[in-house]
Amino acid sequence: MRYLLDTHTFIWLASAPEALSENVRLLAEEPENELLLSAASGWETALLYKLGRIELAAEPSRFIPDVIHNLALTPVNINFDTAISAATLPLIHRDPFDRLLVATALKKKIPLLSRDSILTKYGITVIW
Repeated sequence: MRYLLDTHTFIWLASAPEALSENVRLLAEEPENELLLSAASGWETALLYKLGRIELAAEPSRFIPDVIHNLALTPVNINFDTAISAATLPLIHRDPFDRLLVATALKKKIPLLSRDSILTKYGITVIW
């Protein structure tokens, strides 16, 4: 099964797996599951680091690619279609990063691993 990681899920998976729910940890550990990481989460991670809101083991330019490699994550680029879809979603959630993740989950028809249950109002499956 394929799953899209929310930004906090990505950061915790890489740095503090104990912060994840048991359900998400088990899904992440299952070798048959494919974990996808949106470029939006890379952007948000780097921004949070720059703003001093999170600490990382290394600069984002090194941390993010290393984690992608070490955890065998599948990177997902943001294309125009996804960006436009994110912009035209109902204003249930105003965070642009979450809106990009929702648009990606909708386009790819995959669940989002997130603790943000309000995102289910967009018609996606959110697993925590």
